[in-house]
Amino acid sequence: MSATASPQSTPQPTLHDTATTAVARSLAQALIEDPFYLAVTVEAQADDAQRLEMLARYCELAIDEANAVGEVHYAGTDGAAIWVMPEAGAEAIAHHGRVRGTALKTLLGERGYANYNGICEAMAQHVPASLDDAWYLSILGVQPAARGRRLAHDLLQLTLGRADQAGATCFLETFNPLSLPFYRRLGFEAELHCVEPVTGSDYWLMARR
Repeated sequence: MSATASPQSTPQPTLHDTATTAVARSLAQALIEDPFYLAVTVEAQADDAQRLEMLARYCELAIDEANAVGEVHYAGTDGAAIWVMPEAGAEAIAHHGRVRGTALKTLLGERGYANYNGICEAMAQHVPASLDDAWYLSILGVQPAARGRRLAHDLLQLTLGRADQAGATCFLETFNPLSLPFYRRLGFEAELHCVEPVTGSDYWLMARR
């Protein structure tokens, strides 16, 4: 899942592991009101601080997965763009997905993990076969304090430029209708407008071919 925020400074393509926790917290702050993330952190909804920490840990696991089967670009500790790439191979992607799933089962609790699986399964059914080899933007987020400086745009350009050279298609899913013009300016087109059954929320699948 992805969310947009406005940029702060020129993003850097690498980051020391010691700062991963800070980046994950920035991502959590950017994503915390998204319907998907509200649903998967349902076990902590009564405690905003606990929910933020749960979501930050969720983002750490997404970073770990992408470091193994994709790529991550960082804007200092203010945010990141997290991608999963088919170049890693189906077997590796499946393996690291299972590793992440095991960790999420413990992290999210019974209801949150059930929501996670239900949403992912429902959304997967709407992804066209033509996107099987596409590069997937899993998460894009920048903390609210860093908005207004083109940082999200710059983060995505790091991968989109490489996609252009490789002739690769990219795609994403977003629950935020306000993000649609942002993605369109980067060359994405809305291919599907769906309603996700677990949350009852609208979302859009967008592709950049």
